Amino acid sequence: MAKLALMGGEKTVTRPLGKRWPIWDEREEQAALDVVRSGVWWRGGCADPQQSKVVQFEDAWARFHDAEHCVAVTNGTQAIGCALKAAGVEAGDEVLVPALTFVASATAIALVNGVPVFVDVDQNTYNIDPDAMEAAISDKTRAAVIVHNGGYPCDMDRIAEIARRRGIAIVEDCAHAHGSQWKGKGVGALAGGLGTFSFQAGKALTCGEGGAIVTNDQELAEKAYSFHHIGRISGRPFYEFHRVASNLRMTEWQGGILLTQLARLEEQTATRERNAAYLAAGLREIEGVDPIDRDPRVTRWGFYYWNFHYRQEQFGGVPRDRFLQAVNAEGAPIGVGAHGQPIYQNPLFINMNFGRTGCPVKCPLYGKEVDYRKVHCPTAERLHATQALCIGHPAFLGETTEDMDLILAAIRKVRANVGELTR
Repeated sequence: MAKLALMGGEKTVTRPLGKRWPIWDEREEQAALDVVRSGVWWRGGCADPQQSKVVQFEDAWARFHDAEHCVAVTNGTQAIGCALKAAGVEAGDEVLVPALTFVASATAIALVNGVPVFVDVDQNTYNIDPDAMEAAISDKTRAAVIVHNGGYPCDMDRIAEIARRRGIAIVEDCAHAHGSQWKGKGVGALAGGLGTFSFQAGKALTCGEGGAIVTNDQELAEKAYSFHHIGRISGRPFYEFHRVASNLRMTEWQGGILLTQLARLEEQTATRERNAAYLAAGLREIEGVDPIDRDPRVTRWGFYYWNFHYRQEQFGGVPRDRFLQAVNAEGAPIGVGAHGQPIYQNPLFINMNFGRTGCPVKCPLYGKEVDYRKVHCPTAERLHATQALCIGHPAFLGETTEDMDLILAAIRKVRANVGELTR
């Protein structure tokens, strides 16, 4: 008789794990009501800027991530674009980006007329490989968007050193990394550049949509503020404009909700880390699955999803996707890690779908041939096809380790009955 649920056996996990996301209560209700009753629904409506919910959130978020400045914006994609503009990226400039991440990390580059250049990743962390990053720098490279994939910080010591030595700007894409720390400092402003965040509905800090930019550089902060505020400059007349820029302002509704959500974040991050550490210890006892080998410089790991590894050669030769079918049938919420396929394998890049003129990749100011069909990042492709696994952050919010025990039980059951998958 079959034991695996995929083959007709009993299911291991028969209830939802963690907590339903997003988490909210009367505090969010009151925050929304306060904004309604105030009659001030955008940051510019406050006679005293410090009364603005958005300004209060900017100040709190900067402190939480050990940054001096924060500009809150409409979403994470626009945060990247605004940061790149502040960093001076213009038409004809190359911007490096890891092959494994959400597509917006690359499309935000194209939206500011930069040319995305894809860089291979590290096989343990799924983050940009610093050696590959440096090798990809050319005389046209203006910046790099480095992504803390799954919230696990990149090697910021190496990246900051490369950026200083080679003269490129760094934009840290922290959309997965709310609360993550490198050597005791929050990610986002670690390399002398800018860091961006997303507060989309699934993220570990959310107001449905929204984003933010942090930096320790006052000049960059002022430029980011101007680019998010239709080209205005703080302290100048309201109807005086200095840059071609859009309106990327966050609403007071979002600022109010984020303030209430932020009050929970530190405790939630600690709960996620505690459960993740317990799960990691259990995975080390199961042949064929491994947690990320954590660098001691990663002093806090806040995550959107938690990446880990599958080893087909140690799991009876069963392909990763077949393993996923089996463990999902057992009820364990495990998926493909590192945000899926390499970005350049999307139809957008395969078909070079950049519009009638082909800009920015065919911009005369760039002057180089681009064909993303020829891009090959072997480590990223192998990780996507055979190794990367992940579990979403809500599953780690249980008050006890019982949910982690159920995930481990599901994996152990598949491992013990792996023969059923090879017949």
